[in-house]
Amino acid sequence: MFIVFISTKTRITGILLLLAVAALFLCKGSIVNYFCGVKRGVTFMELEMGGLSREKVNEIVAARLGEWLLSPVDAHFDAHSNSVVPELWGYTVDTAETVDRIMEAPEGTAVLPVLVPQLPAIKMDDYPAAVISRGNPLKKEIAFMINVAWGTEFIVPMLEVLQYEEALGSFFVVGRWAYQEEDMAREIAERGHLIANHGHTDAVVYSELSAEDCRRGLVEVNDYIEQVTGKKPRYFTPHKGEYNRLVLEVASREGMRTLLWSIDTVDWMEPGVEKMKSRVLDNLHGGAIVLMHPTRDTVIFLRETIPLIKSRGFDIVTVEQLLNPDYPPALLQAGK
Repeated sequence: MFIVFISTKTRITGILLLLAVAALFLCKGSIVNYFCGVKRGVTFMELEMGGLSREKVNEIVAARLGEWLLSPVDAHFDAHSNSVVPELWGYTVDTAETVDRIMEAPEGTAVLPVLVPQLPAIKMDDYPAAVISRGNPLKKEIAFMINVAWGTEFIVPMLEVLQYEEALGSFFVVGRWAYQEEDMAREIAERGHLIANHGHTDAVVYSELSAEDCRRGLVEVNDYIEQVTGKKPRYFTPHKGEYNRLVLEVASREGMRTLLWSIDTVDWMEPGVEKMKSRVLDNLHGGAIVLMHPTRDTVIFLRETIPLIKSRGFDIVTVEQLLNPDYPPALLQAGK
């Protein structure tokens, strides 16, 4: 007769092994919903997913795929005006990655679909020397184009209103102004607004300059703004909105895009705040670029009009964001 002595350590190890095997079998029942399923309080598109198995999660995600499939929108080029409206990306959903995120999410987490961009066939970059006067109309966004060559005393009040209303501006500055107001230019950038190029002087229109003078003016302003803010301007708008194909080609060769506007406040003519509001609100549209300048009435206009614009569902962003084709539906943006 042989007596086998089993150590306490071995017995404990065996017990743990048996428990582990038992847990695997239990995964077919309700306990899997805690140990092997989605953690408690995890939601997906506002659906409670806690306790569900991977198989069930995959079924739910697959069943809702059609809700998130968006086709890309091509850029639209108008040869007559040599202008282009930017494209928008389309989106599909990465089902496997979405399911993985749901299964791995900590308790109480809200999970959104993992989006996969689908690029359009025609893009604004296919027409680098075409002018842009608006973003894609499907966007619920607009941009303020603030041209600055004077009116310095009104810029800080404008910045304060924009900050209070959580809106962003795009300040197109003249080089002559920027050289004299370096601190102000730096403050505009530090507050998160975009600084762009409005030419080196407002004494001439660029369509009257030679290619070399035009290039030199653009580069001069770009280099100075980059020195002051650390970011080189990518966008240019010409004085008085006057340009020709040469100006567009020169700007394009410098890696810049020439922008105009789709709505003009004509604030420089001092029409009064109410008329400025009517011009904007009566013509407001998705992708609008709204032209303005630093004036006393513009400060009041911003204070009174931004809430009205937002009440219509529009976000006020920089022109850089307005032209960005990556624009998933608001409900899905956090899932990118």
